[in-house]
Amino acid sequence: MLAINPLIWIEKKFLGIYTGSKLIPPQDHLSSTLWWKIAVLYQTRITRNKQYKWVLFGDSISAHIGNPFGKYFFNFAISGMSLVSLVEQLKLLQKAQTKCDRAIVAIGTNDAWYGISDQIFLSLMKEAIFLLREMETTQIVLIPAFYSTVAASFNPLRAGSLQRVEEINVLIHQVAKTEKLSLEGEGIFALYADKSLKEDLTTDGVHLNQEGCQVYQQFLLQIIT
Repeated sequence: MLAINPLIWIEKKFLGIYTGSKLIPPQDHLSSTLWWKIAVLYQTRITRNKQYKWVLFGDSISAHIGNPFGKYFFNFAISGMSLVSLVEQLKLLQKAQTKCDRAIVAIGTNDAWYGISDQIFLSLMKEAIFLLREMETTQIVLIPAFYSTVAASFNPLRAGSLQRVEEINVLIHQVAKTEKLSLEGEGIFALYADKSLKEDLTTDGVHLNQEGCQVYQQFLLQIIT
């Protein structure tokens, strides 16, 4: 059975809003919401002045696998996260003197959904890397953004387009090269068919079901071992 991350109980899904006939795209305002502040406060309190061998940062896909790899691993993923809220999360963790030897950053799926520009994405990614290094992280592993199903990718209330996810992944590859970071993605290919999420591995076209979570968990296990 998968370990349950207590933070998934505070999960909230941000949707676009219709104004007349116009759809306002979703945006990452997590750091200004009470539930996100409570979630990160919980994280800072239990990790304050502690050092971890491995940590994971990400969104709901990472949050739902829980914390299955022992006391030297910590899963900081929170639903709805993009680089916008990740930078704010890292600032608070750094202030709490949380340390990590190695970090896995699985971000980008919501950046594609929120419509974050290339320039802002690259700037925020570099800031996140700087903050991780300030937390004494010596190895940073980047994970490509996750694809949704084809059907979900056509619904702006559920996911970014597959094309935008692919563009985000090009940017992640670029950052990995310029910052000399590891980029690991081969192990998650089992989740996809032609660069889209397999229908039998998802609950809603975006999030992983139990079988999908097990594939992702095994992929992470290969990285940390």
